Amino acid sequence: MDDANRRAMPPGGGVGGGAGAVLDRGDWRAQLPPEARERIVNKILETLLRHHPVSNREGFQELNKIALRIEGNFYTAATSQSDYLRKISLKMLTMETKAQNTRPYALPSNTAGNSCEDSAGKGKILKTPLSMASINNGLRHQKRARLPPSNQNETQNPVDYISKLPNDIIVHIFSFLTTKDAVKTSVLSKQWRSTWTSNQYMSFSLPPGSSSNLKSFIAFVDSVLLRCTAVQVKRFLFDAPCHAFMQSSLDTWLEFAIKHDVEEVSITPHYWRYNIYALPQILFLCTTLVSLCVSQCCFSVLSAVNWCSLKILRIEYAELNDEGMVRVFSGSPVLEFLELKSCRGVKHIMVESKSFRELVIDSHEFRPDQGLMLKIWAPHLLKLRLLGNSQGGDFSLDEVSSLIEAELNFEMESFALDKVKAHGDLVMGLLKRLHHVTKLVMGSWCLQVLSLMEVREVFLPSLQCQHLILLGTADHEGVPAIVKILESTRHLEKLFLQTIHTLNSAVKFNAEGVGRHNSAGEEFWNSAKWRIHQCLIHLKQVEIVDRGANLLLWESVLSLLKFLLQNALLSGQNIDQ
Repeated sequence: MDDANRRAMPPGGGVGGGAGAVLDRGDWRAQLPPEARERIVNKILETLLRHHPVSNREGFQELNKIALRIEGNFYTAATSQSDYLRKISLKMLTMETKAQNTRPYALPSNTAGNSCEDSAGKGKILKTPLSMASINNGLRHQKRARLPPSNQNETQNPVDYISKLPNDIIVHIFSFLTTKDAVKTSVLSKQWRSTWTSNQYMSFSLPPGSSSNLKSFIAFVDSVLLRCTAVQVKRFLFDAPCHAFMQSSLDTWLEFAIKHDVEEVSITPHYWRYNIYALPQILFLCTTLVSLCVSQCCFSVLSAVNWCSLKILRIEYAELNDEGMVRVFSGSPVLEFLELKSCRGVKHIMVESKSFRELVIDSHEFRPDQGLMLKIWAPHLLKLRLLGNSQGGDFSLDEVSSLIEAELNFEMESFALDKVKAHGDLVMGLLKRLHHVTKLVMGSWCLQVLSLMEVREVFLPSLQCQHLILLGTADHEGVPAIVKILESTRHLEKLFLQTIHTLNSAVKFNAEGVGRHNSAGEEFWNSAKWRIHQCLIHLKQVEIVDRGANLLLWESVLSLLKFLLQNALLSGQNIDQ
């Protein structure tokens, strides 16, 4: 065998030990008999012939070349025998998947043969285009495939390695597939015909607008759960249209997952109208749940919550209330991560748990009848992110003393003269409560607010930030904000500036009576040097990324870069662009 194709495995290499470790021990190519490779080539050829029947010798030879090329590519690229078999299996599954798109929800029969019943149990017969006898007849007329030799003793009995894949590899493959695709693995070999029934990872999905397939989809899911032999269901994902007539089915499916000690649940129903799926109360008592993501669901907490294992909670597009969230927090003692996206109704987030580490508020919806202030009280919180469009309200950080990272990348309504002071007070209040964080991210809206505060000669609180990330413009409208925040960060060690330039790079607002800097060139930066020289003392790394294509606005970026090169590098710092 060519030495260039040999790859030594590290001691103890392999996947999951056991049979996988034996397959990967030493030089795996030297241990792979030629007969095994020929059997794999023939299996690939059988798959090609089944879905691309040929009627002449030339077509057969062309398919054989394709099968040899497929096997050879994976043989060369694989890092181990297990990796080689996994790649081959996935490739064959992909070929089967493409060929079976015309019969979307057919479940294989548990008996041998080429027929299977569909998911609705109507007993339809699905015949393969080419029988095994025809394939074998073609193979007899074809010269045995010639493959690169190996050092393995050729007298060893050939082994069907696809059928002998270790269970941990099969489970790993299933974790990347939807349940529909996992069912299709039954065509890989006889041993795989019922392997999918032990799949612990269930993922059922339909694209929006697929209402015509709902009945067969429901029958398919029911059939899968009926045949499931797994002791535990680790993951249950639902992403499909949800009409009123199938809500009871979804309740039943969730109950099945909960009774099988599910660890991860994701529910994303699609609606044509305003039907909201109400989460069943049994879900709030699932003690094995570790991760939960719900979108467009009625998150109504009517009684106590027992999520003693829950660590990750994501809620999107939901109507919430403070009483229900208090029950969630009190019933989730080990909760580490919470994300609320486009939610409304909640006015207080109060979490006392020492496990609570990260909070994300994305596009919070404020309503006059539900309060215009979202208050956050989390004394052990380490990371806070305020994102998206959150018009019409304010954020109040009542207790966040343990924070080490914060991101202010949200925006309110468009700028107006009567809102300048209110916006300035909001950003100023947030920065005062975040003065102790070591990493701070500022979005474009907050930076533009700081530009207006610069005109008003309002000074920011002293910040302990060591890593500063600014996402905004570096033109004559954005530079004042950069100067203002730099003069308040005297312990800064790393600066990342991502500039976005367009022909109208700044947010439009009425600047009459407010004033504006007319330049962001060298003269401006030299005049500002005395204000920000303190932040340059500890500065070690600067990175500037420009995402725009307007060369007319590059002057301000180049001026900033030149200023930093002339001043920050005096102490041997590094600047990248």
